[in-house]
Amino acid sequence: MKDKYFDHILGKQKDKTTDKERKLTKNILDAYIKELPKAEIAENQRIGVKLQMKSYLENETKETIVAGEFLNRLLLIYNIKKTKFAEFLGVENANLHALIKGRRKFNSKISTVVGEAFKINPEIWMFIEAKNELKKFNSIKKQKRRKVDLFELSHDR
Repeated sequence: MKDKYFDHILGKQKDKTTDKERKLTKNILDAYIKELPKAEIAENQRIGVKLQMKSYLENETKETIVAGEFLNRLLLIYNIKKTKFAEFLGVENANLHALIKGRRKFNSKISTVVGEAFKINPEIWMFIEAKNELKKFNSIKKQKRRKVDLFELSHDR
């Protein structure tokens, strides 16, 4: 319904761009990007990861992305060695690898340090962990949850 409303107001847009024009545009953009300073490219990619994190939180997907995967993407963008970053965090190298793989969870300390380093709100890291925990809990069919009648639990009965 919403699309029809916008189509009526804005008119339907048709992409009349040819493959040749798309390729030319891509080549122009690629040339432009090559001229950008590395720091600017990294900053744009960092923002992209931050947007991916927010999108993951806001949208329901079957796929589970551990918070460590987003950290790994950031480490790759800035070409930071995991051993050096583990040192920075004050954790064992094995613990950083477990964090990246999702075998360990982001806690408030790690979320804060990583959040400050990459300018991404620490709460986002914690929310990703919470979302994944809830997905995991809700996917377990073996656990039968009883329906709750709050009045039955009331001490007034």
